[in-house]
Amino acid sequence: MKSFYQNWKLDYELPLVIHWGNNLTFYAHYHSEIEFIYVEEGSILVGVNEEKRLLTQGDMVICCSNDIHYFESKETFSKVIILIFKPEMISLSVNWPKDFSFVSPFIPGGHPAFTHIRQLLHDIMEEKANAKPGYQMFIKAGLLELCGTLQRSWPTQSLNHSSRSRLETKRARIQQILSYIEENYQEDLSVEMISAHFQMEPSYFCRTFKSAVGMNFKTYLNTIRVLTAERKLISSDASIMDIALECGFNSIRTFNRVYKELKGCVPSSSRYGAS
Repeated sequence: MKSFYQNWKLDYELPLVIHWGNNLTFYAHYHSEIEFIYVEEGSILVGVNEEKRLLTQGDMVICCSNDIHYFESKETFSKVIILIFKPEMISLSVNWPKDFSFVSPFIPGGHPAFTHIRQLLHDIMEEKANAKPGYQMFIKAGLLELCGTLQRSWPTQSLNHSSRSRLETKRARIQQILSYIEENYQEDLSVEMISAHFQMEPSYFCRTFKSAVGMNFKTYLNTIRVLTAERKLISSDASIMDIALECGFNSIRTFNRVYKELKGCVPSSSRYGAS
């Protein structure tokens, strides 16, 4: 299922998507593509690796290759521009940046060096929508200007082999934990079980997990179970009881309660709504 790893199916000739997002909520995930978010209206909570911020109008965030990130605007209105593209469009490397990292992925609105970014994003969106002759070149030029502006005007730190290795090891540990949960969510998982499996102290595991993923372990586990159950409710004829058990819930009562907490409706409503 790989809820946490997003495998974008992008056009071969123009591996890029750009669109509006309203009230965006997306659980912790990562991908090799670069993702740039610009807040047009409202506010949205964004987490990148172990840092999170509430962004408001004009604020921006850059999620580089394989950064673990999530978005949440459940209780507030938000309208954002989302730009996702493959690093190969701006670099010879399959990852960007390669030899440096941004000190912070969060860029506050009003920074004088970035006043043109909003218009740049709108221009890219317009070029893609109209697809006039040469539009691919104008889009690539826009991406190069965006990333070049970030690299020149936003604080960075160089990464030698040792520091990059430490960064990748730390990020890989979280990815391994997410993968383990994904593969074993049907089981009776606990903090003690997983922390022992990864040879971590339970308290350290809890702090590290919540910092990187934006929610505690139990909530994340239930989220994976509920998202899986929702897909099964829509795509299969299995009984609600069987789906609950298949997804790791030990009773229909617990399943109904957790499902309603996370989705705002009972499981039977999701199945009815899909028919």
